[in-house]
Amino acid sequence: MPEAALLARQGGLITLLLCCGGCWGGVAPGTISGLVTYDGRPAAGKRVQLLGGEARAAATDANGRYTFTGVQARRYQVVFRSEGDAPRVVPNEVAEWRSLAFEFVDGSGKEVPTFEVAYNGLLYPDDAMALVVSEEAVVPFHWSVHPRAQRYRVRLESEAGGFRWSSPWVGEPTAIFGQAVAPGRYRWAVEVDGGESGSGWTRSRQVDL
Repeated sequence: MPEAALLARQGGLITLLLCCGGCWGGVAPGTISGLVTYDGRPAAGKRVQLLGGEARAAATDANGRYTFTGVQARRYQVVFRSEGDAPRVVPNEVAEWRSLAFEFVDGSGKEVPTFEVAYNGLLYPDDAMALVVSEEAVVPFHWSVHPRAQRYRVRLESEAGGFRWSSPWVGEPTAIFGQAVAPGRYRWAVEVDGGESGSGWTRSRQVDL
């Protein structure tokens, strides 16, 4: 083979090996990003976590956007959690919102569906409302509509955190509880199934039964 042709062939092989480094070293790192809104407007300063491998955290910028860079190919989930009663937490914020788990494989970029974290959530029963529950005296739970919800379900727990009851998934913002329970203080919350947008929980509310 002529020397020039041999050198060209060797050079092409070296270029191919450099470009296909992913064959041995994995897919090049990429970015995962998304938007957090409150009542439809960008929510700045909200903290989200990237779960999958080593957990990472980021805060939204003035436009409500967050970005994780240098992300390796793996299965991930992005999670928002309200930070309780810290001064920067606005009223009526969801307790938590999670994206669907997803495979990050292409090494370029992934846009996570928007998290809408404004949600008044729980309307009735109200805090510290004393109620008697039986099959004849049922309690209707009512809550507001979340803009990304496809269905809902209610969870009732004892004040100490023990599970008591979960409603079936419902499409309308109401569910009926008609089981006799031991008198005591309970807490209730609503889980929101947002389909492709993920899922979340309201903050819980107290009720005395």
